[in-house]
Amino acid sequence: MEIKSVLLVRVTSAVDKEVDHPQFFDPCYPLKYIQAGLETYRDLQVTNVDCWIHPMGVAELLELADHIRPDLIVVSASSFDVQVADQFAAALKRRPEPPLIVGIGQGYYSKNGKENSAGHPYDAILLGEPEEVFFRLFEWIRRGGVEQGETWQKHFLNHYLEGRRFVVTDADRLPFPSYTKEELEAYRSIFPVRVPKRVIWGYIIALRGCPHNCVFCSEVMRVSVGKKLRKRSPANVADEFEHMARQGVNIISFQDDSFSAHRGFVREICRELIARKSDIPWMARVRVDEIDYDLLKVMKQAGCVMLGIGVESGSQRIINAMNKTTKTQPWPQLCRRVFNWTRELGIGTNAYYVIGNPTETRQEMEQTIRLAQQLDSDSIQVHFYTPYPGSRAWEMYRHKLAGVEPAEMFHYATPKVNLSEVPLEDLVKLRSEFYLRYILRPRFALNHLWKHWRFYLHNPDILKTLLGIRKVFWKKESTKREYKAALCCKADF
Repeated sequence: MEIKSVLLVRVTSAVDKEVDHPQFFDPCYPLKYIQAGLETYRDLQVTNVDCWIHPMGVAELLELADHIRPDLIVVSASSFDVQVADQFAAALKRRPEPPLIVGIGQGYYSKNGKENSAGHPYDAILLGEPEEVFFRLFEWIRRGGVEQGETWQKHFLNHYLEGRRFVVTDADRLPFPSYTKEELEAYRSIFPVRVPKRVIWGYIIALRGCPHNCVFCSEVMRVSVGKKLRKRSPANVADEFEHMARQGVNIISFQDDSFSAHRGFVREICRELIARKSDIPWMARVRVDEIDYDLLKVMKQAGCVMLGIGVESGSQRIINAMNKTTKTQPWPQLCRRVFNWTRELGIGTNAYYVIGNPTETRQEMEQTIRLAQQLDSDSIQVHFYTPYPGSRAWEMYRHKLAGVEPAEMFHYATPKVNLSEVPLEDLVKLRSEFYLRYILRPRFALNHLWKHWRFYLHNPDILKTLLGIRKVFWKKESTKREYKAALCCKADF
């Protein structure tokens, strides 16, 4: 089959998107990798539309498809907006000459196995990491779509119905994504970093997979699949740093699910960046039970300016219930040690916390607030416990989630089901108190401004966005709007 035009779309939900927390959007990495690979084909028109930064409803997307007339459409959907993707795909298939439609993204995880292929609006659905397998599918279509007596549609739909997750096996072979100036401005992280200039963010995935067994974790909220670690070569990562810099990027965010999961790999990357005399600052997400002082020191030398760290809770009982770590040392002790090291080395920190955990008491939440104040990170994020589809927590508490749609599950929205020992209204108020008691401390406010005033001077738009956290300060009760909050990859102050 001849394919002359391909449309790549990340859909967004049509429900109310107003949320109380400041937010940012990062790129749809699978679509960007697919775009980069397709652009190597001669005489192939490729259009990439991200509705997270350019909101478009189903009707507008249909008009765009009618204008472009693509032969193939790849639709990416999260668990929050897969219904929009389904509507779009179904409407396309009602056209007299419908295009081929391939679905990708975490939104399809909670659906696989529940539908049969009869009347299915997709020709194929690729669960997991589609960046490599898509091109096997693409070539299969171009060859005629038949191999060993089986149509490609049936082959890939069977994989979907069986729940098979594809994975990237050789990330070094993936082409580097490129971004327009408009995209670089739109995909703008709002973490305050100690960089005294206008920041242009770039995003990299260096290590795929996560070996840990946290009960709340779900592929719905991850960028990679499975426990097996699959790493890129340090030279390849450093090459992409330089590729990003040529596009105008001046700070990098490693989006790995756990950058520190392979400490030897982190050291290799740092040595490569140091050897190349890279001057691009970067940040990453790490775990306190995976890093040590020497590793942090090397990271600092290689340009690390900030780390996102999942503290989660100040209660050892809750940490144990989360299955957060296998270390025997008390969790608060591990956290204090690592945050002391980052302060000594001058590495900024953003700490993640979760309240409303199953059976969690008010006293345990107070322990978390006190630990947060002791750790004194540059910024914090406070999530409500959310059992996403695909997590062990989803299965453990499924009997309490009857009637709850995946699109309603969002860790910044008031919980649809409260699993803690604290009444829901009090839980919402406690989240507000958490922020108030943390951010309004004179010590925090003065230190934060001293460290970041030059950053805010060059990035006033980020400061304005972060100040939106005041909407959370006096939150007194849940609203219907909160229940509809449906966009992932949010960040708050």
